[in-house]
Amino acid sequence: MFSFTNTTQFRHHTWWLAFTVSIVAIAISLALFLGNPKQSADISGLDIVGEGSIVLLTLAWILAALASRPPGKVTSLLVFGLGFFLFSATLDFLDEFLRYPDDAHWISMIESYPAAVGMVVMTAALYQWHLEQRALNLQLRRREWDYRDHDKIDPITQLYRAEYWKEQIQKLQQFNKSAVLAIIDINNFSLFNQQYGYTEGDRYLHEIAQLLVMNLRQHDLACRYAGDRFAILLPDVSPTQADIIIDEIKASIQHLAFRHQLNTNAIYTSARSTHVTLLPNQTLSTVLNAMLTELERPQKSAA
Repeated sequence: MFSFTNTTQFRHHTWWLAFTVSIVAIAISLALFLGNPKQSADISGLDIVGEGSIVLLTLAWILAALASRPPGKVTSLLVFGLGFFLFSATLDFLDEFLRYPDDAHWISMIESYPAAVGMVVMTAALYQWHLEQRALNLQLRRREWDYRDHDKIDPITQLYRAEYWKEQIQKLQQFNKSAVLAIIDINNFSLFNQQYGYTEGDRYLHEIAQLLVMNLRQHDLACRYAGDRFAILLPDVSPTQADIIIDEIKASIQHLAFRHQLNTNAIYTSARSTHVTLLPNQTLSTVLNAMLTELERPQKSAA
């Protein structure tokens, strides 16, 4: 059923709201002016429920369209067609309570024809909606292509480059927000390239990038820092939560079964990392230098 929580568009559709109210008011006035009340024995409860539901659902569709769509041709056609259908449905519903004179045959035409007109108008509206959505999808695809072709995107991993990562960190600092920064380094990746070739190395980095995205929250950020290093930005996270996320990422990398195109045996690697909580008053360059120094230290054990 339609939820009335999103009513932000209603203020742009006051005319169509008045149109809907007028349609119902005209139908009720016309029925009461021409009809006489039926005896209770002639009233069918099932018909009341069925035809009353159609009226309520049509009204809900109108409100849903007005609440969710901006003003425009498609919205106007939808509401206009639904309004005509609502007029017929309201008269049909009131038939269950009122009996019209035998010589008032024209009331049947008024009850039926607006619904047919409304269906034709709604069909046109749905076709225009289809064209609208197709145009929007085309624009989104073009924007996505431009976005992916941007110089801030790494062509191998399809992740942002380090410059974008730093920009987002600086934006967080401007709003005095803390975040956890992490750099993940693939162990012995130079040997991987020597043994399997740079093409396979690039393919492996691409798979690692996909793995990172899957292990992060929606508002986290993964970037390619340089070479076989990846930079992670975790806003709004506690140190404990950050520890868990980074450990899970390294475990996922360690269990990734990469297969060379000429070898059916799986290839496994591992990764090491460093991460810190960047406070609003800290300098990014200072923190970053300390993180890189930490990564350059000899490993005590394989990560």
